[in-house]
Amino acid sequence: MRKAYITLISLVFAVLAVLSGCSGSNTASEGDDGKVTISFSMWDALDESKTNFISEFEKKYPNIKIKLVNIPEDYSQKINSMLIGGTAPDVILAWEADIQRFAKSGAIEPLDEYIKKTKAFKMEDFIPAVNQLNKDSGKIYGLPWCYATEFLYYNKDAFDAAGVPYPDENWTWKDFEEAAKKLTIRKDGKTIQWGADAISFPGVWYSTIGAAGDDIVDKEGNLVLSDGLRKALEFQNKLTNVDKVSPQPSAGGEVVDLFAAGKAAMTRNGSWYISSYRNNKFNWDIAPLPKEERSYASLHTGFFTINSKSKHKEEAWKFIEFMMSDEGQTLISKMYNNPSARQSVAEKGDYKVAGEKGPQNWDVFDKTAQFAQFGYVLVNPTITNDLVKSFNAVLLGEKDIDEVLKGDVPKAQKQIEKDR
Repeated sequence: MRKAYITLISLVFAVLAVLSGCSGSNTASEGDDGKVTISFSMWDALDESKTNFISEFEKKYPNIKIKLVNIPEDYSQKINSMLIGGTAPDVILAWEADIQRFAKSGAIEPLDEYIKKTKAFKMEDFIPAVNQLNKDSGKIYGLPWCYATEFLYYNKDAFDAAGVPYPDENWTWKDFEEAAKKLTIRKDGKTIQWGADAISFPGVWYSTIGAAGDDIVDKEGNLVLSDGLRKALEFQNKLTNVDKVSPQPSAGGEVVDLFAAGKAAMTRNGSWYISSYRNNKFNWDIAPLPKEERSYASLHTGFFTINSKSKHKEEAWKFIEFMMSDEGQTLISKMYNNPSARQSVAEKGDYKVAGEKGPQNWDVFDKTAQFAQFGYVLVNPTITNDLVKSFNAVLLGEKDIDEVLKGDVPKAQKQIEKDR
C-alpha cells in the first residue's frame, strides 16, 4: 500500500503545534466561473486509471474541482512541511502514524458534526478497529479509504503432497509449527523446500507479538511490549534455529520471495501480495494468521482528513463524503483491490481479483477484519522498523532476547517520548 514511511521528527511537530493556530493559507481557490477548487493529496505515482474516482466526483458536483497533489516520495515529511508553511491540501490522505499527531496539534478538523448530518454511510458499518480508534481518540478525525491486513499464504500442492490438512481460522502456533516440520524437505543435507518463509514484513512481527498477548501500543501511543514479545521471539527462533523449518532473515540486500518461487510452503505477509501471487504456477490460498493467546493481525490504511485551515471545508467534506459512500468505496475497491472498511460495501466483493491458481478463501478478509487492530502502525515507523532489526538480530544470533526487552524496547519508548 505504500512505498515507505518517513521519520516524524519531534522538531517538526513542535513547530507545527505553534504554527497551526496562525497559519491560514491553503491551496483552495474560487475561480471566475464560480467553481471551487480544492486540493487533495495522495502518495505514489498514479495514472488516470487509478484516479477516476476524482472525475466521478466532479461529475456529481460540477461546481467543485479537485486538484490532485501527488507526492510519490517522502510523503509524511512533505505533508508536515506543507502544514507548517500553510500550503497543505484541503483534504489530506494521512498515514495512521500521522493522524493522531495532526489531531493533537489542531492541524486537522474533527469530522463528528459532518458525520451526524450525512446519509451516505453509518459509523456502525465500519470494521471494529475503526470505531475503536475513534473511541480512543475522543473524536473522529479521519475516515479510512480502504484497508489491508496480513494473512497466512499456503501452497496447496505442497500441502497435498505432504498429506497436511489446509490451515483455517482455528490454527494455532503449534499447528503452524507441526505443519512446517512436515512440509520442510531436505536432500543431501540441503533444504530444497522450507516449511515456512522467514518474516519479511515488519507488520507480521507485530501481529505475532499481538497474537502472543501484547497490546503493542496503548491509548497514549506508548509501546506495550513484554511477555508477548518474548514468546514471539522464542517461537520464531525455534522455527529458525531449532526446528530449522524457516530460513534466517535476510541480513540485507534484496529479499527473495521463497513462497512465490515454490521453495517455501507457507509465508505470512500482507494482503496486497494477493496481486503479486496471482500468477503463481502452483495452487495456493489464504488463511488467517495462526493464533496463540488470541487471533491478531495488523491493519493498514490511510485516512481522509480535512485541513483545519482550509477555506472550503464544506466542499472538502463533500469530497470525503462521496469517497465514503457506496459509490466512492466501490470505485476505490475496484481500483486498488483492497476491501472497504465499510463492511456492507466489502461484502459486495469488488476488491476480489483472483488468479487461475488462487485464492478462493476470500472470507478470510471478513474473518480477519473482526479481530485486526491498527496497533504498531500508530507509532513512528522508524522506531518500529528499528525494533524489527533487533528482532531479526536475535534470530541471527547477534542479540539475546533480554537485550531486546531490557535495552531496545525502553530505548524505543524514550524516542517516542522525545518525539512528543
